[in-house]
Amino acid sequence: MSRAAGDVHIAQSALSQHVASLERELKISLLVRSARGVTPTEAGKQLYRHAQLLLQQAEHARASVLSCSSEPSGPVSFGMPLSLAVELAFPVFEAVWLQYPLVRLQMQEGVSGNILDWIKNGRLTLGVAFDNGNLDGLDSVPVVEERLFLAVSPRSPLARRKIITLAEVEQLELVMPMPGQGVRPRLEQAMVREGLVLSRVVGEANSLSLLKQAAASGVAPTVLGWLSIAKEVERGILATVEIVRPTVTRSASLCMLPSAAYSQSALRVRDAAAKTIRLAIARSKWRGVRALHCTDERASNPVAAAGIGRIVEHSTA
Repeated sequence: MSRAAGDVHIAQSALSQHVASLERELKISLLVRSARGVTPTEAGKQLYRHAQLLLQQAEHARASVLSCSSEPSGPVSFGMPLSLAVELAFPVFEAVWLQYPLVRLQMQEGVSGNILDWIKNGRLTLGVAFDNGNLDGLDSVPVVEERLFLAVSPRSPLARRKIITLAEVEQLELVMPMPGQGVRPRLEQAMVREGLVLSRVVGEANSLSLLKQAAASGVAPTVLGWLSIAKEVERGILATVEIVRPTVTRSASLCMLPSAAYSQSALRVRDAAAKTIRLAIARSKWRGVRALHCTDERASNPVAAAGIGRIVEHSTA
């Protein structure tokens, strides 16, 4: 409490009175007090998440008003999944830095599920997240789709193959992300549609580097998108086998809360990021990676859902 009082430049007694007054108003305890300090109750955590969102909305309101007569400026927090950040984080960062020098872009990497949580609770202004049917309530613009590959050690007998069926993948021991994270939901959904089950997972990690190291060393294969492994395949550290019958894909969208769409800085960053990602794909030789383009006129409406239009695909040969 002493450190918190110092952060907001008021006396500790005044801060304690504010908290006590808030607890009386809400008729619930927000903090658990002990000799070691204070920790939030579940109600306190809920209030904290709402407070973060309110503060972000206030910042968006301020930025939106200022943008009416000035160049986009101020902080914009942006999240990107680890698997896409390998190839796309710096191009997005550089594009925003060059186009909007007064915008302070705050980039964060994490698993897609965390990116979504951070957007919804106000920790991030916007971010790229994979669509596992969990984008409801967000203003989303689709930008990329990628096929999934089996990543194996170059020394594995599987490395000599070009394709592998999903039924064969079911029989392999795999290292995978934790349930609900990374490519795992899409792989599980595809298997369920085929009457299969992802049941031979021998190791789990929400670490992209660890998944790749486990596959490269021969511990067990993993399943990843091309953007996660392009550099390792080029250097001969990993080999890939395309999953077929059926092909398994996943798409990612730029997401923000509808309230954030009223911030001109957030909108400019979103548009610059979408353009940069699509341009990077068009210039690349990434296998099985598609740039998704919004042709629906609602895409220009910051609070309307965006549609998927023209698709550009690179050869998987």
